[in-house]
Amino acid sequence: MDDELVQLESDARKLVDDYVVTAPYKLNPDSNHVGKIVKSLAKRKLKNGFFYCPCRMLSDDKETDAKIICPCEYHQEEIEKDGVCCCDLFVSPDYKPASTV
Repeated sequence: MDDELVQLESDARKLVDDYVVTAPYKLNPDSNHVGKIVKSLAKRKLKNGFFYCPCRMLSDDKETDAKIICPCEYHQEEIEKDGVCCCDLFVSPDYKPASTV
């Protein structure tokens, strides 16, 4: 199972890396945070069969849950509104991390 999870993490990382190549967004500059989300995506794929957004609850309705497969249906609106998606995985091009002073 460990080998499968490592492979799924690699697959999830490729998914998000490939997405930002063509999307008008970029990955959060906090690589530790991105790594945590990628691990969570891999765990969800292992448990539930898809790279479901780790920040959203599954409903057990396949049609409804399809909307939260990463990148989820809601991320564009969230980034437009807040500069980041719900998970803080994808961010707007002009995103500036909050100061941690």
